[in-house]
Amino acid sequence: MNPSRYAFAVSLIAFAAMSAQGQQNLAPKSNFTVVNSPSGGQYIYGPLPGRRTMPDALVYMLQQVHAYFGNRPDVGKFFQSRDGASIATFFTVGAKNADNKPMTGLLIVVHGADDSASGAVLFDDKSRFASSEPNLMKALSAVWQPAAHASSSDATAAANRARPASNPRDAAPLRPVTGGDQSASISLPEGWRITSVASGTLTATGSNGEMIFLGLLYQGFPMGPDLFTNFVNISNQFRRQHQLPPGTYTGVSKSSLSPRAVQVMFHVDFNDGKGSRRGSVRLDSWGARAMGVNGSNIPERFADEENSTMNAVIASFRQNEPMMAQLRQGAMNRVQADISRGKAQTEAINARREASNAAFNQHMSKLDAQSSAFDAHNDNIDRASKATQDYILDRSIVRDTDNGERGTVTNSYADSLVRGNPERFQVVPNQDLIKGKDY
Repeated sequence: MNPSRYAFAVSLIAFAAMSAQGQQNLAPKSNFTVVNSPSGGQYIYGPLPGRRTMPDALVYMLQQVHAYFGNRPDVGKFFQSRDGASIATFFTVGAKNADNKPMTGLLIVVHGADDSASGAVLFDDKSRFASSEPNLMKALSAVWQPAAHASSSDATAAANRARPASNPRDAAPLRPVTGGDQSASISLPEGWRITSVASGTLTATGSNGEMIFLGLLYQGFPMGPDLFTNFVNISNQFRRQHQLPPGTYTGVSKSSLSPRAVQVMFHVDFNDGKGSRRGSVRLDSWGARAMGVNGSNIPERFADEENSTMNAVIASFRQNEPMMAQLRQGAMNRVQADISRGKAQTEAINARREASNAAFNQHMSKLDAQSSAFDAHNDNIDRASKATQDYILDRSIVRDTDNGERGTVTNSYADSLVRGNPERFQVVPNQDLIKGKDY
């Protein structure tokens, strides 16, 4: 049996079975799968007993967390999926049965249409949770089958949107700022600055090297099916164009937000001597050659301390909707103008082509007429020339009506043939000569 992964029936009220302090063999209330992560932390998942409403299921799970740690957990904001089928929240708690060791965890409840419910909890030491949680979430998402008619990706997506720092602190005071064309604004703490605002996009940097990039649109690039690979390739192409070394990106976890959108947690080293950064990006596919990008990154050594401030900054991002409406209308007007201009150009090209074809056909008709007249003129000359030659040489063309043969003979011989058998032989007049046979 793999020592890093094992399953057994356990009650969440007996969470001590998942700690380094040993196990408590209490009567099970629910069957949960318990997994020790090799990289640190643990996660537990399984169905809840009986039929429960969403509030009942959530209270049940919180009671089990309370019972295990021996202290009431401090619960953060609840994040609900769009369909209301899943709720997630982060919590911190002092483990009473482990000398009040501070722990941080994530609790997820998924409610089925038949009132069945499933729950999951992942947790680790408070100092390590921010680094171990992505791996725990990734592993949980790969194996957890929540309650009927609910998606585990919905639950994990809600949790990913709520991801806190391992050492959370209150966000720094923020002040609203804008710049550029005033199409977007954001609230920043002291020491941060906006680097660009244009057409609803905004980028800013923090005093500790934090970076945010919101409302961006990557377009006109060849793109493959994987949005994160596209993001990495295009970002590094931009860095090369600005004489910067490409970044080394490592994906940590990926959550599907919709059929055309993903949220990716990653690490990146820009190879600038400043070390690794922790990042997050939402990527929305807008077609074969366009992608929406909203993300941030922060130096690893500041990530835990500054994560709350980063989240508050990102949440404050606003686009100037009246201006965005004008920009969208302007873009639409340009598109319509391009369509009209293209249509007019096409119609003009077609008209020129039709006029050219008509002129060419008329020219060819004239040439044909001229050629026919020339041929008739030459034929008349040839006939006249034949008649003149026969007159000078005292010859005639005689036709044999029995077999259709024709021949040129002297006039005296022709006369004798016609007199001897006028029914058979005839002298052919000049107008009945055949071109190519008689002349």
